[in-house]
Amino acid sequence: MKKTAIANAIRSRFKTQVADVLSLGTQYDNHKYDNPDNTKWCRLTIKFGETIQKSVGSPAGNRDRTPGVMIAQLFCPAGSGDSELLAVADAVITAFRRVTDTGITFGTPSADVRGRNGADWQINVNCPFYADDIG
Repeated sequence: MKKTAIANAIRSRFKTQVADVLSLGTQYDNHKYDNPDNTKWCRLTIKFGETIQKSVGSPAGNRDRTPGVMIAQLFCPAGSGDSELLAVADAVITAFRRVTDTGITFGTPSADVRGRNGADWQINVNCPFYADDIG
């Protein structure tokens, strides 16, 4: 799969499985977004690793694998407690834990409490993935 297709599929799954369900304002890579005051929100980042050859086959049968990680940086106002944000982290983990969708295989997500970030409290959910390209 090409990186554009991978990124679009991940964003689409996040939007339908998490952002729309939880009414979670989300900033996607390199898109304009005004952070809301006094509410939860997310910054979704997709980082790609180096594509490697996984197998050699007959003509048009070579398999290349692109690994990466999706990072959902979750924010809520500092001082408002962490239960709402932990529930959002759980929703992200549930939506992406060990599933294959649109040719992308997701691993086991992990939550990382980052703590205070300016006026916000932050939790990151890191979700590894890979996608194969046969050709």
